[in-house]
Amino acid sequence: MSRSFHVAAFIVLGLTTAACGVENALVGGACKPGYVEYAGSCVVAPSGTSPTFDSEDTSRPAPAATGKTPSALTPGPSRFVPPPPFGPNTPPVDPPVDPPVDPPVDPPVDPPVLVCADPEVACRGECISVVSDPMNCGACGRICPSNICVASECVGATPGDVVLIGHDMASALSGSSQTKVLTNAVSIPTTDPIRVLSYEAGADAGTSAHVRALLGAGIRGRSVAFTTASAESIGQGGLYASYDVVLIHGAAGPDPAELGQEWRSSLTTFTGKGGVVVALDSGASDVPALVSSAHLLEVTGHVPLAGTTQFVVSGASDVVGAQVLSPYAAFGASVGFLGAPAPDPDLTWVVRTDDGAALPTVIHRVVRLLP
Repeated sequence: MSRSFHVAAFIVLGLTTAACGVENALVGGACKPGYVEYAGSCVVAPSGTSPTFDSEDTSRPAPAATGKTPSALTPGPSRFVPPPPFGPNTPPVDPPVDPPVDPPVDPPVDPPVLVCADPEVACRGECISVVSDPMNCGACGRICPSNICVASECVGATPGDVVLIGHDMASALSGSSQTKVLTNAVSIPTTDPIRVLSYEAGADAGTSAHVRALLGAGIRGRSVAFTTASAESIGQGGLYASYDVVLIHGAAGPDPAELGQEWRSSLTTFTGKGGVVVALDSGASDVPALVSSAHLLEVTGHVPLAGTTQFVVSGASDVVGAQVLSPYAAFGASVGFLGAPAPDPDLTWVVRTDDGAALPTVIHRVVRLLP
C-alpha cells in the first residue's frame, strides 16, 4: 500500500473524530440544544421528553460524577413522580366519604282506643250493637246456639261449663300439658276479649300472676281481660252480663263450704246462661267443699299425688282435653279427686292418674238447665 493512501486514510479518520467531538463536547459546562449530558458526554435527547432523567429511574445507568453542576431542567409529564404519600407503585385512594346517616324514625304509636256509646261495644275495630245480634249477643263474639238474641241474652237453653283442675300452676310452663288444660278451659267462651273475673283471695300472689301470664300467652287470636273479684262480687247477680269466665284460685276463708253456699245462686244463674267456672285446686285448700256446696260439681274430697305420677288424657274428644299430650307429668303438686260422679254425656274425666287408682285430676261438667 502506498504511502499516499495511508496519509489519506489518516486525514479522513481525523476529520470524523473531530466531528464527533464537536457534537459531544460540552459548551460552557452544558450540552448544545437538543443534547443532554450523560456519562460525561452529550447525547441526543429523546424526542417528546425533557432533557433530564428521573433520579429513581433504574432502567438507565446513573450518570458519572463530572464535578460540574448541570443546568436545572423541568421534568416532562411522562417522567412525573408524584410526591409522598403516593409513589410509582401506590394505588390511588378514594377520597373519604361520610357514613350514611339513617333518617330519624318515629316511635310506634299505639292505635287509639275505640270508645263506643252504650249499648254498642267495641268489636274487632268497630262499634257494634249487642242487643239483638245472635253472633254478638251481649258481648263481642258471643254466639247464641238458638240463633236468637233478645235484650243482649240468648233465648233458649244455653249450656254452661264447670271445670275442676287438680294441678298446682305455680311451676307450670307455657305450652305444657297442664297449661294446655287450663287454656282450653278458659277458651270455652267464644267472646273476644274473654272477660275473666278472677277470685284470688287467699291464693299465692305470685302464682295468680303466673296464671294470668300463662293464659295471656297461651290463648292466641283473642285477648283476655282480667278483673280481680272479691267474695261479695261473685255472690252478686248479673255476672253473665259482664263476664264470661269466673276463675277461682283455691278456697279462701275458714269455711269453704259456707263460701260455696254464698255463691250458689249467682253461679247457678251464671252457668245456666252459658258462663264458665274454672276452679284450680293445688291441694292447699278445700276446693272440693266449695264447688260441692255451690252445686257446681259433686266431689267429696281430694288426695295429694306423688311427684312422679303420670297422667293420661281419658277425654281427648272433650274441649278441655283437645290437643293435650298423653301421657304427661305435671310441674309441681297435683291432687286426685274422690267421690266424683261417673262419666256421662255431660260429665267427662278429662285427665286421670295412670295407675291402679285411676283418680280423676281434671273434670269437665256441661251445665244444662231443665226446661
